[in-house]
Amino acid sequence: MSDSPFDLPGAVLLEGVDAAIEAGRIRAGEPWAGCEIAGLQFYDYDQIGLDGEPVRPRAGDRLVVVRAPDNEHDGNAVEVWWRNDVRIGHLPRGVAREVAPAMDAGLSLRAYVSDPGTGEAWTARALLVGPAAAELHGKNIAHATAQALDAWRWGERLAEMRREGDSRVRAERFEKRLKLARAARLAHAVNTFSARLPPEPIDDALLPPVGAGVELFEIERAIGCSRSTAKRLAAQAGARVAVSMRGWYATGSHVVVTEELRAVMAEWASRPRRRVTVAELV
Repeated sequence: MSDSPFDLPGAVLLEGVDAAIEAGRIRAGEPWAGCEIAGLQFYDYDQIGLDGEPVRPRAGDRLVVVRAPDNEHDGNAVEVWWRNDVRIGHLPRGVAREVAPAMDAGLSLRAYVSDPGTGEAWTARALLVGPAAAELHGKNIAHATAQALDAWRWGERLAEMRREGDSRVRAERFEKRLKLARAARLAHAVNTFSARLPPEPIDDALLPPVGAGVELFEIERAIGCSRSTAKRLAAQAGARVAVSMRGWYATGSHVVVTEELRAVMAEWASRPRRRVTVAELV
């Protein structure tokens, strides 16, 4: 969106007409907005005047916008007049909703013809200038900025697609990502279901008897855990691990089996341990 309607293509047509007085003000920061003139078909627009010519303003002509709060269809109605005595239409409802409160508060709004139209409905346009257009101006700027950002993002995406290769390569890459996503969902569902299964009791005969002095290796073999897990279970049960060899606990790490240790081992062994991985499903 240009900072000034006078910088848009075709704006040279506004030189030397009523609207030209606004050029410097707008470039200095005066709020402005462009909009259609609604209701052309219901008023005097393009009707044959006393001079035998159709009533159609020229580009750049001054317009007068008048609040019409008593309008039975829209309390925010703003009428558009030309040459003070020719009503040619009104501001669109959405535009009127933005400027009417400001006009009621005493803020000024000036208007000019930016496009005289073709004689058909919704073909003529107006340029609105002044403090009452500030809210509309801000929204138009925000909308234009969002459109520019969307265009930039789309351009970046197109460039990325070109860098990724032809459609066949992109399709294969997409299918691979889709397959991995499906496998991840399936693995999650299976593991969630398995975690809710009731524990399976372990045969007491597989556990070392109470009072026996065993190496951690025997606990590892009995319940199918790692050496580090065997040491952790012993500590959880309060059973002291005696290390007869220097270095990391391995051969030579003994513990006396207690009732508490047997219970901890049995509880650990009864839990579901098998977990499905994504790699197994692809």
